[in-house]
Amino acid sequence: MAVKSARSILITVMFIGVTMSLPSECEAESKRVALGISALSAVYAPLFIAKDAGLFEKYGLDVDVILISAGPIVHGMIAGDVKAAGAGASRIVASNLEGSGIMMLAATNDRMPYMLIVPPEIKNPSQLKGKKVGVAEYGGLDDTAMRYALLQMGLNPDKDVTVIQAGGKGTRFSALQQRAIAAIVIDPPYTLQAKQLGLNFLFDFLKSSPKTVYGTLAAKDSYIKQNPEIIQRLLKSLVSGVQYYKTHKPESIKIMAKYMRVDLPAKAAEMEETYNVFVNTAKCRPYIDTEGVQNLLNELGRKIPKARTASPQSFVDMRFIKELDESGFIDSVCQ
Repeated sequence: MAVKSARSILITVMFIGVTMSLPSECEAESKRVALGISALSAVYAPLFIAKDAGLFEKYGLDVDVILISAGPIVHGMIAGDVKAAGAGASRIVASNLEGSGIMMLAATNDRMPYMLIVPPEIKNPSQLKGKKVGVAEYGGLDDTAMRYALLQMGLNPDKDVTVIQAGGKGTRFSALQQRAIAAIVIDPPYTLQAKQLGLNFLFDFLKSSPKTVYGTLAAKDSYIKQNPEIIQRLLKSLVSGVQYYKTHKPESIKIMAKYMRVDLPAKAAEMEETYNVFVNTAKCRPYIDTEGVQNLLNELGRKIPKARTASPQSFVDMRFIKELDESGFIDSVCQ
């Protein structure tokens, strides 16, 4: 059933900036990669940059960038239709606990630049009691973040509020303004709009949250085993994308705006803030911090018993990043 739904979704997903000419059979097997991206977020800017700045091509890859939500992206990787993905770590870890075999290969961030935002009339966390709060999908990273923030503010996410699935970032932001929901967790560029509208910020994740895993690149274990060269090339492209991000601000903002569907120059200030926040948290050595994985497991353990005894190391495969680091590749790129 999962395979069927994943394939039907992949037929209808939106291809962004894809070259549609068909490669030879040999090229399709060895070089062409369907890369899923689970959100229109700046955290995936290094992957967007790798596509538009020709970095995938530089390392011998013909990459199709596919926008697809986190749940179907997991099914797509299990089915083999999506070869690798930038997807929320909590979704990847939860699927692995159920036997998906999807492994995290790298993560560009270990902090989330999220804010928990509420309407102007809400001044303190206690005023959220009895109200609805919105997340994109249950089990997704923003769901995990919402629950963590509520707990830190002294609220029980299962009793004091009603957590509902309220759509993508833009939809949730509009629902908050219309008072259909009382809180969301959101990142730039929406944070600047929130300030301009006088919305209140109850929780700052950069200041108050523990390490996590953000900006993840993942693939299924069987694909990793069968295609180590492609994995290595993907990671070279990712590292190069981070360095480009840090050193080519105007070009990076244009690429981000394209994939995030933000109008320039009308939204130049929002994109400037987005760039400044995310570029400062992006790591050119994208090792996954196992402390961050453990923190995810701690949150998931509230709902998934298997997470309480799982080892963080069982969800990561950092052999390839380590090889790139020890070979001197990362030093040669990240100067």
